[in-house]
Amino acid sequence: MSWTMSRGLAAALLASACVMHVPAAAAQTPEQEKIWDAQRAQRQADEKAAAERLARQREARRADPMAWVRTLDPMSPGGWVFRAVGGDGSWAVFSTEHQMKRSGHQVTAWLRQEYPEPLRSPAGDLYSSAVEKVQYDCAKERARVLVAVYYTGNNLAGSQQSEESDPKQVAWDSIVPGTQSELIFRWACGADSAGPRPR
Repeated sequence: MSWTMSRGLAAALLASACVMHVPAAAAQTPEQEKIWDAQRAQRQADEKAAAERLARQREARRADPMAWVRTLDPMSPGGWVFRAVGGDGSWAVFSTEHQMKRSGHQVTAWLRQEYPEPLRSPAGDLYSSAVEKVQYDCAKERARVLVAVYYTGNNLAGSQQSEESDPKQVAWDSIVPGTQSELIFRWACGADSAGPRPR
C-alpha cells in the first residue's frame, strides 16, 4: 500500500471515529436528564395552574359580569359612559359624545371597547382595549368603522397601533338586531332610528 493511500485511509478512519464520537458527546448525562425532566414538569405544572386560574376567572365573570366592569377606569374626563357588557363578561363597551358629529341622517361617534382577555388586531398584535370612530347611517340602519386604535392594556393604556380607512372605500355593515351594535346604534341615532335611544 502506498504512503498516499495509507495517509488517506488513516484520515478516513479518523473522520469516521469523530463522527461516531459525536452522538456520545451530545448525549444527555443522567444529571442533565434529571434537570430537563424537572424543568419540563415545572412548565407543565405552570401551564395547568394558568389554565385553571383562567377557568376560574371566566366562571366569575359569567356569574357577575359587572364585577369585572367595575375594575375598569370609567375615564370620565373623556366623557365615556358605560353602555353594555357581554353576558359572559367577555367584553364591555363605552360611548362618548365628545367629538360626536351629525350630518343629515349620518352620525359619527367614538366607541371604547374593553376585554378581560387579550385579542388580536387585524395586524396580528395583541390588545386589551380599543377605540373606534364609527359612522352610522341612521336612515338605512348600517355602520362602518373609519378609525381604530388598539391598546395593549385595558383603559386605553400601553402601546398602541392605529388603523385609518378612506371613507370612500369602507363598506357599510348592516346593524343586526339584538346585538351590541344595535344597542350603540340606537344610542347614536336616537330619534332618527327606529327604536328609542338608551340613556
